[in-house]
Amino acid sequence: RAQSDASYPPKNVNAANLIGAMWYLQHEVVTQTPPKFGITRILRYRVQTKAPARLLAAGMDFGVRYAYDSQKCTGPGDCSTMYAKFGFFVGCNNFASNYPYPKGETHYDGGVWYSLPGEGACDGPPTGAADCTYSYSWPPEEISLDELAGADSSAFWARADDDQANARKVQAAADLFKRKYPESASLTEPWCNFDFQKFWH
Repeated sequence: RAQSDASYPPKNVNAANLIGAMWYLQHEVVTQTPPKFGITRILRYRVQTKAPARLLAAGMDFGVRYAYDSQKCTGPGDCSTMYAKFGFFVGCNNFASNYPYPKGETHYDGGVWYSLPGEGACDGPPTGAADCTYSYSWPPEEISLDELAGADSSAFWARADDDQANARKVQAAADLFKRKYPESASLTEPWCNFDFQKFWH
């Protein structure tokens, strides 16, 4: 998750895999001075999820990826209606699906975004109860944008539409996390299997 120096738990927020976080930084954060929302770092959490039974019964481990703005769920659609239907699910979207956002080519292949509803957060392994769909490690690991980009930030973030250049940026961030946290285990990302038709119909 890209975040400012403020410290708060990952509840009622959006998050991403590293590729997705790097695209967000490239596309919306480092394009502004000062950076959007005062973002200065990338946080890494170890998150466990378990979908609520009604979502699993519909054939999905993840629901729609809702947008959270200032920790308020803003859609797509009516958040409270779908949370009442399925429980407080973790949402996801693959960039390749172009839904709900981003809408076009990102040049960050493999990007995934997530939504983490605070009402679904719980301690210990999640049970899949409507109010216990994910848990997270605390404190998170972190790298700063300054240490990632080095002395010449504009050079690091150059060539935003170059797939290979962007892959190198993602790898640089992964390498920096590895150097700072050599004992952290490498985890496999779950497949984002949100299905538009199954969810909305």
